[in-house]
Amino acid sequence: MNDEYIKRFYGEICQNLEGQYKIILEPNRSLTDEWIEYDQVKWELEEPVLSLVKRLLNEKKLSFEEKVLEIYKCICLNYIYDDNVLYFFKKDTSDLNNVKYIAVDWYGRIVDKKWIENRKKHNRRVCYEFARLYAKAINELKDGNNNVEAFMIGDKENLHYVVGLTGEDYSVILDVDDFNKIKDLTRLKLGLTIKGITILRDETGKFQNAVNKFNQDRIDDLEEIQQARETLKDKDLIQYFNKIIDILKSYKIDSQGFMEYMRSKVEQEEIEVEKIWKKVNDNNAEKRYVRCLTFEFNDKTYLIDSIEQNICEITLEKLDKDIFVLNPQENQYLYYGG
Repeated sequence: MNDEYIKRFYGEICQNLEGQYKIILEPNRSLTDEWIEYDQVKWELEEPVLSLVKRLLNEKKLSFEEKVLEIYKCICLNYIYDDNVLYFFKKDTSDLNNVKYIAVDWYGRIVDKKWIENRKKHNRRVCYEFARLYAKAINELKDGNNNVEAFMIGDKENLHYVVGLTGEDYSVILDVDDFNKIKDLTRLKLGLTIKGITILRDETGKFQNAVNKFNQDRIDDLEEIQQARETLKDKDLIQYFNKIIDILKSYKIDSQGFMEYMRSKVEQEEIEVEKIWKKVNDNNAEKRYVRCLTFEFNDKTYLIDSIEQNICEITLEKLDKDIFVLNPQENQYLYYGG
């Protein structure tokens, strides 16, 4: 790959995105710019992505861009976001005028053999793992084409990582788990359109055409939920939320996807939500917590339980403190496993 493409891409993200960013590469490259970082882990493929890449290398009917989206779809359909990482965010009060939360830098990023083996037992991954896997898969698809390359992009605070893909014809950001909206990890499981792709440059229209083709027979939201909103919203919001839950259950959506979809629908009704954490009791030695939501409506407090996938009226003070945690970021927690 021509290193000048990567430098050009960095200029494009600085021009188009707010904040400060870095590009993460596999080791043994010659780039030494201050915005370059090298991963400490060798990038490897895993199933089911490995088998799909092998099949796509022999597929002649699909364009390279369509193959890139096939890998995107594979990741979205076969993995879920490991929101356990969010439980271990730390509160930094070193500057009382700028209190902030810091991501656990090592979770999914600085890993050992034990971590990798434990990860094979389930399909939960964090953004760094998704980006590492996806970038590797795309670069395997190149099959000797040095005019395009995929790599990882991260913000300087280590809060989120995505994939950058650049070359002569286009520069694209690929994000399966956008933190600020319903992730494509969830959207594609529901049969919805891709929303996590940002095209910075596309001089030939190749990538945009591939995205348009992928989204052609998909819709932006579930029709049955749109219908429920029309018939129930003005009558009973809690009944409407329960209807959404019933619909989501039919898709067997994971707890994180359930939470973020429900959050979007509650906030759509101009109701503020608060995060609350619930311990997962699955007879596993691993300490794991899942995000749930609470909100106030008609002078009552409601809990949206992402594990049980239901909604119920509660009193916060009476919640079992051995199961629910309101402010984990106030403390320090040890974590072992993978």
